[in-house]
Amino acid sequence: MRAAVFHHSYEPLTIENVATPVVGPHDVKIAIQTCSISHTDMQFIDQGLAPNMNPPIILGHELAGIIEEVGKDVKKFKSGERVIVPAIITCNQCLACKSWNETHCEDMKHIGIDCNGGFAEYIVVPAFHPYRLPYEYSFEEGSLIANLLVGAYHVVFDRINIRAGEKVVIFGCGGFGLSILQMAKLRGALVYMVDIFDWKLEQAKRFGADGILNSNKADICEEAVLETLGEKADIVIETIGAPRTLLQSMNSLKKGGRLVLCGYTDNALPFLIGRIIKNEISLIGAAGAPRRKIPEIIQLLEDDKISLDNMVTKRFDLDHINDGINTLRMGQTIRTIIYPFGLEHK
Repeated sequence: MRAAVFHHSYEPLTIENVATPVVGPHDVKIAIQTCSISHTDMQFIDQGLAPNMNPPIILGHELAGIIEEVGKDVKKFKSGERVIVPAIITCNQCLACKSWNETHCEDMKHIGIDCNGGFAEYIVVPAFHPYRLPYEYSFEEGSLIANLLVGAYHVVFDRINIRAGEKVVIFGCGGFGLSILQMAKLRGALVYMVDIFDWKLEQAKRFGADGILNSNKADICEEAVLETLGEKADIVIETIGAPRTLLQSMNSLKKGGRLVLCGYTDNALPFLIGRIIKNEISLIGAAGAPRRKIPEIIQLLEDDKISLDNMVTKRFDLDHINDGINTLRMGQTIRTIIYPFGLEHK
């Protein structure tokens, strides 16, 4: 099969012919129709963060496709079915999995980090893992449901349980930030978005943001946040992982507030731990997209309570994946979708 392969950071992915993964008796092989490029992929490519699987590795973890082959013992699926492929494969055996706390699984595998991912024509996963994609949703939407929307739901409803009326500041108007915005509005929060691109901030307004701030146009970002909100924030959610935005996030938070980190990075915190102690800050990590939440996301979409409108802004075939990566690198896109079998499959 053809795949875009990651060998080293700071180098483009290479398009190669690699071995098609073999289907075991309890597995399914999926022909990948869409895979979006995420901030996490960029951490490996541009920032030197090392994936857990030694390169060469196929990145990409927001994917949807069609079942092409099933293992001899698989009863759940048949060839031709459309599926979402969640970003995290859990063991289904540990205490965390059995207690419906799958993001704490003791033996989880992150697609595109611990094993080969979606920038390829095919992937093989355990048959229990995929989730059927209803026909009223496109493969692009399936890719975004798989990680963006489910992950945002996990942040807002599972990790911080935002309360009505709380003032929330989100740093980053990428796909994840805009998804968290929509979930926070469902909780009745007042949500303010910070980014450096006006066109992304305008999209945030369309999704219901109560205020927006271009931090590049402010002399001091934290003072501009305070002026916009009238006070410091109850909750700040940082989706970028850069030292500057991490520090701005901490400086925008009131005493007793909650700082939520969900921009995947290996950067150290750029502030003293004493500040967390002195100001009684709750520091919350959020990672993962629980597969069991997918039905709730689909129901929210069906009820028009959340939207994916205009979330996909660029599309490329596999041969031009490095051009697609550059759109994210240059801030030209919210989400860029890769079509491994070509744009004619769109």
